[in-house]
Amino acid sequence: MEKFAIIDLGSNSVRLVLYGQDDTGTVQELDNIKSVLRLSAHINEKKEVDNEGIMKTIACLRRYKQLCDVKGITKVLGVATAAIRHASNREEVIRYIHEQTGILFRVLTGEEEAYYGYLAIVNSMDLREAVTVDIGGGSTEVTYFKDRKLESTHSFPFGAVTLTQRFLKSDPPTQEELSRLSMFLTVELSTQPWLKNLKCPVVIMGGTARNLARMDQRKNQYSLSSLHNYPMDKQELEEMLRALSSFSLEQRKQVDGLSKDRADIVISGLCVFKQVMDGTQSDQLITSNKGLRDGILYELLHGQENLIIPDVLDFSTHQFMKRYRVNIPHAFHVSHLATQIFDQLRQLKLHPFGERDRTLLKAAACLFDIGRSINIIESTKHTFYLIQNVLLMGVSHNERLTIGLIASYKNNKQVRKLAEQHTDLVDKENIHKAQVLGSVLLLARAMDRMMTNQVSEIKMSIGKNKIFVELHDPIMEDEWMYSIVADQIKKFTKTFGITFELKDKTQDKRTGL
Repeated sequence: MEKFAIIDLGSNSVRLVLYGQDDTGTVQELDNIKSVLRLSAHINEKKEVDNEGIMKTIACLRRYKQLCDVKGITKVLGVATAAIRHASNREEVIRYIHEQTGILFRVLTGEEEAYYGYLAIVNSMDLREAVTVDIGGGSTEVTYFKDRKLESTHSFPFGAVTLTQRFLKSDPPTQEELSRLSMFLTVELSTQPWLKNLKCPVVIMGGTARNLARMDQRKNQYSLSSLHNYPMDKQELEEMLRALSSFSLEQRKQVDGLSKDRADIVISGLCVFKQVMDGTQSDQLITSNKGLRDGILYELLHGQENLIIPDVLDFSTHQFMKRYRVNIPHAFHVSHLATQIFDQLRQLKLHPFGERDRTLLKAAACLFDIGRSINIIESTKHTFYLIQNVLLMGVSHNERLTIGLIASYKNNKQVRKLAEQHTDLVDKENIHKAQVLGSVLLLARAMDRMMTNQVSEIKMSIGKNKIFVELHDPIMEDEWMYSIVADQIKKFTKTFGITFELKDKTQDKRTGL
């Protein structure tokens, strides 16, 4: 496995992420460490990083370098953002860091920082249009993309730390301080007229965004422990902002889901999100767990070309299959058969599901075997667990659970039992969908039980009070395989409320007559 590391030297914190790329090309995060240095608080009146800030940074980076050495990682990419970018002594600081640690840092421009954030979002979410907001300690990057193409970017020279230092001096902040901060943000955002009235989702990233999502999830007892693609509306954001603004710092430190090291700066960060939503007239806020480092990672792996993934869900599904050592030709063939069955049933008006549901079935059909990587026994439970707990990109939380229920389908009772864990996300309609499409997947799996792609074409036709299923393939001559498929087709009768029958043209060949 090839290993490498990315260090993000930010204005509020320094984060080290270790990655490993295996022989299939799949990249996994091996370790993730954060140290809060508040470098933006170590800028003196000359706009220099002061000596204390430099020494704290060196001590942190030496620890990170030692960890990389222990793990045998020699490829370390360092990037520095606003605090270093705005420092008048940045060249001196970067040179000194290199001398003391051996790590060479690249100072990103505000536009580069914004671009990498855009890359992270467009390659991890199924969004055609959105505004992205990445608020750090000393800067805020905002982008707008349409049809997945970057249209506009801007880097504002303020962040959660610097805004707090400048405007929110009381504990808790006064209404006058909050009003002055809001007015300042309104004026600053108005300098970018392209932000006005876009009326599209606002995607937020960074530590403040993750803490906001985590607080809201804990407040609502959200059943899925995933921050990426977590949705909120404007009212929920405003309620959270009002509540936190009324708390003292010590009270904020006790809020479930809020990191203690961010309690002092979270209010200014939420104010930025609110003002962006006001300016864009958006009512949809989506949290991203992907950000700057992920954008850099895409560029590191793919170079300057092919940086935009054409189909995020398809890409993520393929990564799952490689990571959990799925028989990919078999999975693709089962997926092909499942979508054929789906299409035939839709033509016969036997289900109401549309193209997006077909996409979810296609993904589930590729992932049904991932649970075997844990244990063959009860592999369907393991399949659901992995989809539930390992990030599958390009789908909402509801869709992710629906894929999990379809992929792990054994029977209707089992679907209902698994869905009981997520009553806030999965309703009766989702359960019914998973039961119908799960039965479609079981039939497709039965048709390729020997993993030899014997069945290639399926044809369904209406008979007298029944549906005939015809397979133009050698499987019809194999009595054992015929019985497996025929048995599964009979179960369709209960699912769809009409008799299904395997059309038999080859009985003589199977019995040797």
